[in-house]
Amino acid sequence: MNTQPLLIEIGCEEIPAGVVGPGAEALLQAIVTLLDGAGVAHGVAQWLGTPRRLTVHIADVALEQPNREELLTGPPIRAAKDAAGQWTQAALGFAKGQGVDIAALYELETPKGVYVAARKQVQGVATVQLIGDKLAEILRTLPFPKRMRWGARPETFTRPIHWIVALLGDTVIDAEFAGVKTGKLSGGHRFYHNEPVEVASDLAGYKSALWQAKVMVDPAARRQVILRGIAQLAAEANGTWHEDQETLETVVQLVEWPAPLLGSFSPDFLAIPAPVIRTTLRENQKLFTLAGPDGALLPNFIAVANTLSEASRANVAKGNTRVVSSRLADARFFVQEDTKTPLADKVPLLQNRLYMQGLAEPTLRDKVARLERLALAFAELACPDQYPDVQRAAFLCKADLSTKVVFEFPELQGFIGADYARRDGESPTVIAAIAEHYQPRFAGDALPTNRASAVLALADKLDGIAACFSLGLVPSGTQDPYALRRAALGALRILGETGVGLSLRFVIEQAVRSMLPATAFDATGPQIVDDIAAFFRGRLASMHGQEFPTDLVEAVLDSGYDRVETVLPRLQALDALRQGDGFAPLAAAFKRIANIVRKNGAEVPVDFAVQPALFALPAEQRLYDAMQATGAQVLQAIAASDYPAACSRLVEVKPAVDGFFDDVMVMADDVAVRHNRLALLRSCASLFAQLADFARIQA
Repeated sequence: MNTQPLLIEIGCEEIPAGVVGPGAEALLQAIVTLLDGAGVAHGVAQWLGTPRRLTVHIADVALEQPNREELLTGPPIRAAKDAAGQWTQAALGFAKGQGVDIAALYELETPKGVYVAARKQVQGVATVQLIGDKLAEILRTLPFPKRMRWGARPETFTRPIHWIVALLGDTVIDAEFAGVKTGKLSGGHRFYHNEPVEVASDLAGYKSALWQAKVMVDPAARRQVILRGIAQLAAEANGTWHEDQETLETVVQLVEWPAPLLGSFSPDFLAIPAPVIRTTLRENQKLFTLAGPDGALLPNFIAVANTLSEASRANVAKGNTRVVSSRLADARFFVQEDTKTPLADKVPLLQNRLYMQGLAEPTLRDKVARLERLALAFAELACPDQYPDVQRAAFLCKADLSTKVVFEFPELQGFIGADYARRDGESPTVIAAIAEHYQPRFAGDALPTNRASAVLALADKLDGIAACFSLGLVPSGTQDPYALRRAALGALRILGETGVGLSLRFVIEQAVRSMLPATAFDATGPQIVDDIAAFFRGRLASMHGQEFPTDLVEAVLDSGYDRVETVLPRLQALDALRQGDGFAPLAAAFKRIANIVRKNGAEVPVDFAVQPALFALPAEQRLYDAMQATGAQVLQAIAASDYPAACSRLVEVKPAVDGFFDDVMVMADDVAVRHNRLALLRSCASLFAQLADFARIQA
């Protein structure tokens, strides 16, 4: 099979950094889908891109679409044949329209009935024609966040198009879009090679031609150049860079020939809180900041220019210094204005800030009052020794939302509050709680570092969830505008990993009680609590379902998830037990017990206790003795959170369970004996349920 490399490059005005990667990837996916749908074989497909081009390269593309046989379905047979069994005009018209001989028609059974059908041999078309016919449509429908129109053309794209390269081997794929015809001429660096560049379709040749034109078309190559430059310049400044992958990826897509350079600003600006400096430089200028050997911020930054000459780089450095100085002067003014009054004086200002419309207490000041109530209720159980600090941190934690710095940089909320609290002489625990009460902000983010911070963070997340649920703002499908799923996962991580030791049901109910007027809780509160608990259960299932089998997760959650910190250890212990050879018969025995109790246990009074005097067979006594001996050990292991040991003890009960089912008829005619046997099984099921609902496990 003859193959050639395929190259498509769309050359544009400067494309926004956040669009380059997704745009090139969407173009790649569209081309691959076209080839795959037509049955055109191909090799490795990849995208490349710079601020001025979106590129797709696919190796070993077949030159022709293979010949294929198509199944053609016509009208129903009742319309295709007459009473004498002859083809009707409907059938003849079908055959003529499809270009097949009447003799090729036959009857085809389908789920919808019998239809006339034929098979047709279709000649494959050349790949250049296939792509050429569809390229304009693909470009017209690429999913850009925003599209623009230029000149008098009706077509739209992310930015005006200057050239289109479309090559299969040495052959130009004939197409046109927005008045631009395809060819083999690309463009070089806007300032250092602003003239057409003839490129080849092989990947190495394409990269080399653009490299000569001062364009690094491969984002990975630009990333490596930038990282090497950052490391070298940071070493020259006797520092290390504050690793910032998000800004790095942005800068990679802002330049075609990256040139990292070192700049500086006045050390006087270091009096500004370090997070403010880093955010100012990152958000406004896409600059990287440096830390000295002691971890303190250095009065230096690293910029990445799109230039070659030393003179140009020097000008870029000076220009960045001027802009940075201006930005930092603004930031210093904001800090100076903010710190004229203590942080506590800013709390009353929250009364003028709306938190959520529709709540009985809708302002941010109302939210602070709820956080005080909630955090203190949690602290009373989790960290009573830190009660005063929790109360103070809850009062202050949202005050920075009234500051000028947070108004300018909302992402600094919490950090600025902590910095201002430090200036005001608040305790280290209060400062940490203010800084950490939004944590974890996202999957993989750090957890609060102490219990005071943890209970305040938990209160903040539960308050937001309770507010939305009380207003009926519940996530559905992919819609979650208030990020409640993220908040729930953060709350579950706090409950499961920080050792606060709080009941999930307790924290939910406290949040709902704090949210609703006292007179309204009895009417709607219990249902809201149930709905939020079910929501958290779904989050737990999603969180652990990526690591453990679904049936195991459901079995553990069905046995209880109120103590979130027990869910993962139970899953790990049962999953390890499941890996053993004897798990299947063990699970089957426990499942049999669970099913019998579920089906018949209701006829036994709740207060009915097992009576050994009613045992009629030795197998009953053996199971009872095994439960007496092992049950206490299982409960002791569970109390110590030693779930592997609890599983091991349960395994020891299995021979007695097997013997019981071999020798004993549970549903005896004698009511007292039957109840006694069911009560014995109920005690077994109750013990097993401490770990999981074994009836849910697929052995």
